[in-house]
Amino acid sequence: MPQSEQGPVRFATRGPDGEFEFPFPTDPKQLTVNTRRIVCKVVDGVPLRKYTSFYAVGVYGGIATAYSVGCNFRCVFCWVDWSRDWPEGHGVFYSPEEVYVRLRNVMRDRGFRRARVSGAEPTLCPDHLCAILDLVHQESSAFDLFVIETNGVVLAMEPDLAPRLAQYASRSPSDGTVGHVRLSIRGGLPKPFEEKTGCSREFGDLPFIAAERLWDAGVSFHVAVVVDPRFTSKDEKDTIYRRLRDIDQSIRRNVEEEYLDPYPHALVRLRAAGRTDVTGEMVSEKEKQALRGKPRE
Repeated sequence: MPQSEQGPVRFATRGPDGEFEFPFPTDPKQLTVNTRRIVCKVVDGVPLRKYTSFYAVGVYGGIATAYSVGCNFRCVFCWVDWSRDWPEGHGVFYSPEEVYVRLRNVMRDRGFRRARVSGAEPTLCPDHLCAILDLVHQESSAFDLFVIETNGVVLAMEPDLAPRLAQYASRSPSDGTVGHVRLSIRGGLPKPFEEKTGCSREFGDLPFIAAERLWDAGVSFHVAVVVDPRFTSKDEKDTIYRRLRDIDQSIRRNVEEEYLDPYPHALVRLRAAGRTDVTGEMVSEKEKQALRGKPRE
């Protein structure tokens, strides 16, 4: 059955036989199309996107964050709240200017010079994202850094996106841009990619295609790789690093290695995927709290 007829794609679950239950593993390209219908829209020529909040966090040395709604992966260890899986019931539509103003307000309140779009998958609405980056570029003296976090699916699907991002996130210092892309690579071998992302193994090359396109377009970026041994074997890690070296040695040298924390929503997703080796047999209070907030169908 085509995914467009499957209904909503929430989070991955495994049945008694240990296999993913329908509709998993899923198609991230079709999930991109379906999620865009919910979280992206254009009103009077202005590209809008759904967000849940704007706040400050300590990563990147202190950064203002716009928390976006909706994703095209269903990673079993994802820390994002239920807005990832139920995008239709979460968030408010904001224009690029409204997002920019809210980020700048957080920056002023906290004395930050850094901002980012994070949450789920920030590139789902490219026109909206690029309009924010244009506003940042116009006032670039106020920023040390503007981070775009991504899993790379949209970059692989749409060849024009990397060159568009290069206008705001160039590797060349003389271009005077402040943008930077953080590309997450979740898997390097077909089966583990499927087990971790909830997406069919045939799509495992998409993040590497994204890395090639970012490199070829001259975009300032680095790759974050999940190396947590609970999820990534040495063989898979070596495969990922080899593929990154094949694009360019500097990409491998600048890898950010990720170890995963058991956030409340991640615990629910991991248990549903059969990973009690990570969650433990007993349901913790923070996992119970996340379950209490889970929307009903």
